[in-house]
Formats: sequence, structure tokens, C-alpha cells
Amino acid sequence: MTALSVPYRLLILLCTILISKACGPRAPAGETANDTAGLVIPRANEEDLALRLLQDLLSDPQTQAEHDRNDIVSYAIDHLLDVQSMPSGLYYLMVRPGEGELLQPGEQVQAHYRGYFPDGTEFDNSWRRGQPLAFTVGSMIDGWNEGLQLLRPGAQAVFLIPSHLGYGAQGLQNRQGKTLVPPNAVLIFELEVLK
Repeated sequence: MTALSVPYRLLILLCTILISKACGPRAPAGETANDTAGLVIPRANEEDLALRLLQDLLSDPQTQAEHDRNDIVSYAIDHLLDVQSMPSGLYYLMVRPGEGELLQPGEQVQAHYRGYFPDGTEFDNSWRRGQPLAFTVGSMIDGWNEGLQLLRPGAQAVFLIPSHLGYGAQGLQNRQGKTLVPPNAVLIFELEVLK
């Protein structure tokens, strides 16, 4: 998380909700396009989202997974992402459901994606390269492998991946030893499964 500790963040969010209820309705939720190649992501109602997700924040996180969860939930609230969670710690937002059967392990898939950190720093973008990624479901990082099985051909989704389902404590380096993903990094992916 950034500058505020979780107890203060909870207090501020609750005060914001109470003030907004007393002062009248806020601007409706809508869609916001990213300023870089990627998806048009729907935005949720701030009050409803905060009330639903506040229960996921921990006031005194002890483990890396708990810190990651707080970072993911804070990001989702800050960016009005109406995410759902999985028991593993993966959070996701279904932007478009797609059609047909759910993707299965071993299935060959092509997808466009944009990967970035919660601070907005982008580390990869297949839309910019103009070349989708071809891969087998089950051969990717754990967060993708789990999230892909929630999708159908043509689906668009956002995955918010805790570090243990990403590149873990070791991070990711290229062949020259340059760090591409630092250790214990939360990852965010916008993903479109091509038909």
C-alpha cells in the first residue's frame, strides 16, 4: 500500500461514504478507457464497491500474501474496479464474458494483454507490439492459469495477481539480468482472449 495505513484508509473511506450519503448522490459509474493500448474498463459505484471490499482489508497484515491482498483491494477501490475474488488470492474483473466453453488446461490460446504494476508502470503490452501471445493454458504464471479457466473465447478481463501467483519472491529478470518484475510484486493484467 502507499502512504496511508489500513486503519486510516478504512476511516477515510467510511467517512467519505457517510458524507456522500448525507450530501446526495455522486456521479454515476461508467467506463474509462486507458490512455495506453488496452481495454475499456467499466467503473463501479464507489460507495457500493468500498462497502463490499472493505471487509477484505486487513488492519495488521503479517504475511506477504496479506500485504498483497491489501494492495490489490486498495487498488480496486481507488480505480473503481468491481472485482471478485478467488480463494487463492486472485482478484478479477470480467469486462466481457465471451462465448462458448470455458478455457481448459492444455488448450491452445491466443490473447492480447497489458501488464503493469499498481503504480501504473507498464512492463509488457502485446497490443503495442501488434502481436498477440500464443500459449497453452496451464503453461503461464499461476494467476493466469487460474484466471484463464474463468474465461471463454472472446472474453475480456482484468486480473489482479498477488505475488505468490505471479513471480514470487524471486521476481523476473531477462537474459541480461535486468529486473523486469521485482520480487513480491503485485501484477495487474488486462487480457483479451481472441476467438
